[in-house]
Amino acid sequence: MTIAAGLIIARFVHFLALSILLGAAVFPFYGVAKSDEDMYRRLTWLRSLLIGAAVSSWISGLIWFAFTLPGMEFREVWLFRLALATGLIALTLCKRAAGRRLEAIVLGALVLLASIALTGNSGSNHGPLAFQHRLSDAIHLAASGVWIGALVVFSRLVTMSLRQDREEDLQMVHDALARFAGVGTLTVGILTLSGMTNPGLFTSSLDSAYGQLLMAKLGVFGAMLALAGANRFFLTPKLLATLSGNGQLKTAIAALRASILIETALGIIVLAMVGWLGVLPPPSFEPPRRFN
Repeated sequence: MTIAAGLIIARFVHFLALSILLGAAVFPFYGVAKSDEDMYRRLTWLRSLLIGAAVSSWISGLIWFAFTLPGMEFREVWLFRLALATGLIALTLCKRAAGRRLEAIVLGALVLLASIALTGNSGSNHGPLAFQHRLSDAIHLAASGVWIGALVVFSRLVTMSLRQDREEDLQMVHDALARFAGVGTLTVGILTLSGMTNPGLFTSSLDSAYGQLLMAKLGVFGAMLALAGANRFFLTPKLLATLSGNGQLKTAIAALRASILIETALGIIVLAMVGWLGVLPPPSFEPPRRFN
C-alpha cells in the first residue's frame, strides 16, 4: 500500500467515525420523547456505537497524524485533536448517558470535525482567502457530519425495525424521521451555502483531477438530495399512513429502508471522495487578478 493510499483510508475512516459519533450522540435529542432518563438504557445500541466510533476516530486520527510527522505540519492542532478524542472515549465509556454528558459528546464531536479545517488544504492556505476557506470548510464538515451520521443511525434503526417487526419500533422510526426533517433541511442549506463560499469551488479546473473529483462529489450530493426529498415528502408519510392501517406496512418500511440505505451509501462515497481530495494537488485559492 502506498503512502497516499494509506492517508486516503485514514482520512476516510476518520471522517466516517466522527460523523457516526456526532449523529449517534445527537439522535436522542430528537429521536426519542424528551426525558432525563439514561439514554444507554433507553437505546441499548447507543453505547456500543458511540464507543466504536470514538475509538475509530482516535486510531484513524493517530494514523493521519503520523503521515504528517515528516513535515511537522499542524503538530499543535493534531495534539489537541488527539487529546480531545481521548477525552471523548472516556465520556462514551461511562455507564450512563444523560443530560450534560451527552451534550459534551456532541460538542466534542463537533469540535473534532470542524477543527479538521485547520489542517490539509485549508490549513495550508495562507493567502487573503485563508479565513474564508477555513471557516467554510469547518461549517461544511460539521453539517455533513450531522447529516451522514444521522443516516447511519437511521439505517440501523430501519433494519432493526424490519427484522423485529414491532409496531412501536416502526412508530419510533417514523417519529424520529419526522423530527429530523427540520434539522435535515437546515443542514442541507448550510452545506449548500458553505460549499458555495469555499474558494476551491470556483477556482478548480475541470482539467485537473481535483476539479473532476469535486464535480463528481457534487453529483453524488445531488443524488442524496433527491433521495432525502423522497424520504421526507413521500416515504415517511406513507409509513405513517400504513401505521394507521392504510396499506401494506412491510412494503412501506422496506421501501423506506432501501432509500435510506442507498442515501447512506452515497454519503459514505462522499466521505471517501473527501478523503481522496485531501491528497490531490489543490487549486490556487488566490482571488483572480483584475487587469485594467
